[in-house]
Amino acid sequence: MHMHLFNKCCLSALLIISVITPAWAGEYHLGEGYSVGDINIAGYVNVVAEAPHDGKTQVVGDDLSLFVSGRFNRYLNPFIEAEFTSATLWHQSSTVLSDNHPVFVLERLYNDSNLTDNLTLRIGKMLSPIGEWNTIHASPLVWTTTRPMTTYRSFPEYTSGVGLNYSSQNTLLPDLQLFWQPDGEIRARPRDLVTREYEHTEGVHLNWAIGLTDKVGVTLQHADIKDSNEDQTLLGFNFRKTLGKFQFETEATHTHVNGSNPARVRDDEWGAYLLGGYAINDKWSTMLRYEYFADRQVSQGSRNALVGLVWRPDPAIFWKLEYVKQDGARLNIGTGIYASFSVLF
Repeated sequence: MHMHLFNKCCLSALLIISVITPAWAGEYHLGEGYSVGDINIAGYVNVVAEAPHDGKTQVVGDDLSLFVSGRFNRYLNPFIEAEFTSATLWHQSSTVLSDNHPVFVLERLYNDSNLTDNLTLRIGKMLSPIGEWNTIHASPLVWTTTRPMTTYRSFPEYTSGVGLNYSSQNTLLPDLQLFWQPDGEIRARPRDLVTREYEHTEGVHLNWAIGLTDKVGVTLQHADIKDSNEDQTLLGFNFRKTLGKFQFETEATHTHVNGSNPARVRDDEWGAYLLGGYAINDKWSTMLRYEYFADRQVSQGSRNALVGLVWRPDPAIFWKLEYVKQDGARLNIGTGIYASFSVLF
C-alpha cells in the first residue's frame, strides 16, 4: 500500500510539473531549484547504503525532499518542506523493492513576516534552532552519512508555533532566535522514527558569527515530554572554525530531566561530538569524528569514532563513505560501513 501511494504521488508530481512548465517560463539551476517569479521549487535526494556488523545490509531511500518557497512581499513569505523517508530499496535476503514502505513527513510549514529589516516573525512548523546541525540537516549540507546523536536525541527537532528571529548588525552582538510551541507538534513524525515526543516547548538560541563561515552558539530550551509527567531543560553549545583547508565543528548538550519515570536511570543526559574535516582539493575531503553520549535510560555510555571520505564532483552532488567503530551502549549508531549519495536539485 505504501509503495502504491509513493508511486502515485511521484506520478502526480510529474504530471503537475508537465502541465505547469509550459505556462511558467522560469529558470532551473542544479542546487538552486526552479525559479519562476517569486516562487522557488527545489529539494534533495539522499540514498544510503548500510552494512552494520550487528544488523542487516540494506540500501535505503533516506530522503526524497521537496521545498517550495515564495517571496511575495514584506509579510507574506511562505515555505513548505515535505519528504518521503525510510524507503527500503533493498536489504539482505530480499529482492529489490520487496519491502519498501516509505513514510511521508511534513518537515516545515511556516510563513515569515519581516517586521523590520532585522526582525522576522515566523509562524508555523519549523526546525528547532538548537545547535547548528539541526537547522542545516539536509544530507548534502552536512559532513557525514551517520548523524551524531548529540544533534537530535535529547530535544525536539521541530517547533510548531512561533519564532522571532533577530539579525544583529553589530559584530560584537549575537543573532537571536526565540521559539515557542504552545501545544503539540503539527503532524509529528511516526513514533518509530523519533526517540520521544515533546510539547509545550520554549527556548532561545544565541549565535555569534566569526568571520564569513565560522560561528559559536548557545541554546537554552525547556520542554514537556509527551505522555509522561516529565519535563526537561536543555543547555546546548555549538562551534565551528575554519583554518585554511581544515574545518572543525562541535556540538554539546546537557539535559536535566524532572519528574518520575521508572525507566530513567539518570536525571542528567548529555552528549558531545568533535569533527575535523580536511579539504584535499576542491572535490575530495576527508574527516574524523568522535562522539560520546550518555542516554537517560541506559546506564552505560555510548561512544562512536568515525573516519570518512567525501567526493563532491559538483557543488550540489555528494558521495560519502565512512567507517564507524562503536563501543558501549548500542543506541542509534553501530559499528560498520556506511555510504551515501545525495544531490540538491
